[in-house]
Amino acid sequence: MSDAQEATNAIFDAYESRLTRIGGPAVGIQLALMVGVGLAAIIGFSVLRPNNSVVYQPKLKYAADDKRPPKIGKGIFDWVRPVLTLKEQEMMALMGLDSVAYLRFLRMCRNMFICIAALTCAVLIPINVVYNLRYVKEDNRNYLLILTMSKVKGNWLWAHVVATYVLTFMAFFFIWTNYDAIVRLRWQWFRSPAYQDMLHARSLMITQVNKKFQTDAGLAGLLASLNIPYPTSAVHIGRRFGALPALIKKHNEAVEELEHVLTTYFKNPDRLPTQRPVKHIGGHMGLGGQKVDAIDYLTEKIKRLEQRVDVARAQINERKAENYGFASFESVPYAHIVAKTLRGKRRHGAHFDLAPQPKDLIWDNLQMTDAARTKNKFFGGILLVLLCGFYTIPLVAVALLANLAALSAYVGFINTWVSDYPWLFSAFVGIVPPILTFLLQMILPMIIRWIASLQGATTHSQSDRIVTARYSAFLFITQFIIFSLLGVIVQVVSQIVIQIQGHASASKIWDYLQTVPDKLQNTYMIQSTYWLTVFPLRGASACFDLAQIISLLLVWFKTRMFGRTPREIREATKPPYFDFPVYYSNHLLVVAVAMVYAPIAPLVGLFGAGVFAVSYYVYKYQNLYVSVPRTETGGRLWNVVVNRVLTALILMHIFMAVSIGLQTNWFYAIALAPPAVCVLIFKVILDRKFIHRFRWYIPGEVEMAEVHMHRADARKNRLEKRFGHDALSEPLWTPMLHKNVQHLLPTIYNGRIEQGETKVGGKTVEQNMAGGLTFAMMEAHDLTVDRAAYLREREEDEMTISTAFNNRAHRPGAPSVAGTEVDDYFAGRHAEYLKHGAAMSRSGTPFNPGTPEELPAELQRMPTYDDQTPGSFFGMDGRTTPNASTDNLIQQAQPYQYPPSYSSPDRTLPHHARGMSGSPRIGGPPVGHRTNASQTSFSSLSGASAYDPGMQQAHPLDLAQYSRQGPPPNVGMARGPGARSASVDSYGGQWQPQHAAARSQQSIDYAYGGAAPRGDPRRMSGPYGGAGGPQERLAHGVSAAPAAYGAAAYADFGSGGAPRYVPLNPDGTESAEYLPQRRR
Repeated sequence: MSDAQEATNAIFDAYESRLTRIGGPAVGIQLALMVGVGLAAIIGFSVLRPNNSVVYQPKLKYAADDKRPPKIGKGIFDWVRPVLTLKEQEMMALMGLDSVAYLRFLRMCRNMFICIAALTCAVLIPINVVYNLRYVKEDNRNYLLILTMSKVKGNWLWAHVVATYVLTFMAFFFIWTNYDAIVRLRWQWFRSPAYQDMLHARSLMITQVNKKFQTDAGLAGLLASLNIPYPTSAVHIGRRFGALPALIKKHNEAVEELEHVLTTYFKNPDRLPTQRPVKHIGGHMGLGGQKVDAIDYLTEKIKRLEQRVDVARAQINERKAENYGFASFESVPYAHIVAKTLRGKRRHGAHFDLAPQPKDLIWDNLQMTDAARTKNKFFGGILLVLLCGFYTIPLVAVALLANLAALSAYVGFINTWVSDYPWLFSAFVGIVPPILTFLLQMILPMIIRWIASLQGATTHSQSDRIVTARYSAFLFITQFIIFSLLGVIVQVVSQIVIQIQGHASASKIWDYLQTVPDKLQNTYMIQSTYWLTVFPLRGASACFDLAQIISLLLVWFKTRMFGRTPREIREATKPPYFDFPVYYSNHLLVVAVAMVYAPIAPLVGLFGAGVFAVSYYVYKYQNLYVSVPRTETGGRLWNVVVNRVLTALILMHIFMAVSIGLQTNWFYAIALAPPAVCVLIFKVILDRKFIHRFRWYIPGEVEMAEVHMHRADARKNRLEKRFGHDALSEPLWTPMLHKNVQHLLPTIYNGRIEQGETKVGGKTVEQNMAGGLTFAMMEAHDLTVDRAAYLREREEDEMTISTAFNNRAHRPGAPSVAGTEVDDYFAGRHAEYLKHGAAMSRSGTPFNPGTPEELPAELQRMPTYDDQTPGSFFGMDGRTTPNASTDNLIQQAQPYQYPPSYSSPDRTLPHHARGMSGSPRIGGPPVGHRTNASQTSFSSLSGASAYDPGMQQAHPLDLAQYSRQGPPPNVGMARGPGARSASVDSYGGQWQPQHAAARSQQSIDYAYGGAAPRGDPRRMSGPYGGAGGPQERLAHGVSAAPAAYGAAAYADFGSGGAPRYVPLNPDGTESAEYLPQRRR
């Protein structure tokens, strides 16, 4: 053996022996320290909580009456009982589904890893220990690694293979049962008044709207041209705001800066500074530029910005339209059915999706074009790769600190440290690397969120889903994959350097490089001890979140050093937002690591179960009493996190296969292929079972009949009020000062001070006019935000809900001239829809909304095209009219009115059983039609039933009793203007109901071959019906494809299609009202 090889082996043996001495103590010290820190944080929280309810229980003050959590007594541990006893249904009402889904995820992971740890610790650890005691030399044992499979070989590994199978199906069980429960809860949320009464729940958001449709009328025409199943109750196209949002932001920032300047200047009212505060203008980072009086400069800046904001708001209706808009429907299921059918499809270049909550919108990204979004996604991806690369630089330092034992052989002071102070060295290795890793994670979510916004995310909730997916992957790649590789690189480079210094031959070095895979496998097994030091830190950090000690210290320091403005105090009393993406991502890292190490190092899974157990109770309290979600999405992140859990399962199989293959042979590794394939199959089954019910609310016919209809959206301008940019209605900030410095204002603003009253956050406070500005003077008891104002900001107050449900307004929007005539217009569209279904008006002449002067004023808004606007039907015949009115678009679009109601898009019944269900494809020929969605018969709307595992899916009315071979008897021929005579016997027949004002609730279109309904006199017994009674003919057959009409002129007709039955008048003549008319 060469000297280099002997040196290498000596170093490696020394490294192993140091791990034996350091690994166990490092884990023990870190565990004991973090348990102590966590208990201290909980005790500190228990002591501070009774006298700091604003910090530890803000939701008790601000929550709506129906969402107020149970009160807690003043006892030190009185907070424990509600945390332990409150059930999920109670939490659903108090904190919302987002929080409940998050807690269910924590509970699922806790229970899953408890079961996994019970299996692996009870079965695999004894096998690992017995093998090491029998076949591994005593001087080569590591009393922490002896619990892992790092030394196990041969047939003993079959136990680990079988355990992997069991763990996989165990995870399947927990994921399936919890996914099923989440879908139940989501349907409960869909049905709740909090969702049903909100306008956004029954609205569509349309983006990338073509220029020729960028008016309210044009957008309505675009939707009509798509043959959507249900009529819209209102439409609204977005307007360009120019610099208005930026002006408001600058104004509020200037107000905030002035408040800071004055609060610092008045910090000691009895001894004011001799020098007035100054500000540098035009410099960089406080250097250079011109010095000006800060108070005078900011005062003039605020006044100037106020004037510019007022001018910009007054001119908002003169601005051009944007390429996005919104459309509301009469009920929530209508919007869901249309959104589901149009999802992923582009019509006339436009994208369609369910509308989010208005406060959830990222307005700057709504107007982003597809080309700009594609470009930004490309460059955003490059930024993510660069971020991942740069992040490895500090990660190298952490890896070196975690692997100091590997460097001790050739770094003198480290060797001395290890030899002379082993416990101090163990404490350093166990504590410092995890803390540095934790600090490095804090800034990453902000960067990833900024990149997501740069790439074009249109809502904050979409950005949250992107952050959750990317940040969790980023953490796993950088902290597990790269971290393990860095440890291997440190060892490999060190030993290659030693061999080169020992003049080893190239073949010897190559032989050593061939052992690198074994080193990699050995390294990530050895680094399981590192994760045993990280997981206790995760649990302790959760306890720190509960205590909020750092936040309290920062507030105390800032108050003593600089003073806090009234606005800062008011904001500090509000319940903070719970950052779901960050917490989910951190927990997903624990899931991935614990899952990968579950069969390899069972103690990691046990520690992971402990982390989730602590986190569940801590964050249950946080979500119940402290934090609120930014916007309620109904647990929309659940699907994202479940996909990551399944990814962790696949990673477990990959790492197990590599470990077993490198340790023994690849035959054992191949045996792990089936469970990996099962994960993919399970994912497909999971999506088919749950994903549609998770995403969409499409109830059965009974529930559909009870859905409330909203028909006053246009008259009340609800869309414009609710989906107008905040810049239109957001009040400008008023500078706020403490009341005790009121007498000092004359010292900085020369002149008379005018006094009065104003409202700030819903409270009436005293105001002073000084220097041309209005200052709100805040008493100590006014520093908390008014509850009504907070609920209005959260859009949880009655006035906000009434905007979507009742007839009251929510907030002042853009100036509007709409009135009852607008609602009458959309009511007319609804009546036309109920009377005629799709396509053209079936009266003698096409429906004419009237002259431009007779149209609703809201639909005569200023034209948005400076060059030309299509004057014909969306310009499809090539003719144009310069600067055309929006009225022309409505008038010309009449031949493509609303089609009949189709069945649920997810209906998959066979043709013979469909009954009244229709084509799931919007724009396709309908098979059946339910005429009035507000009545009791809703088979055309029913998809899967309301989700209830104890019930079967509700199917539409069974029409088998009506089916027959051939058309009904005694039918003749019908002719319309220009129609060709046709025999019903030649084409078949279809029952067409009598659409009259007093029509029956059983008014139904029947599919081809359907007989008359039960109410038909031909089916009745007695003197008025049946075989012996008079046979009154209710309808004639009509050709489905008259010669004078094609599919382009009448969307319901297609060549060779089934004919219609046309009702007869009382005198026996054909009702021409329902016959197709020639397009004029």
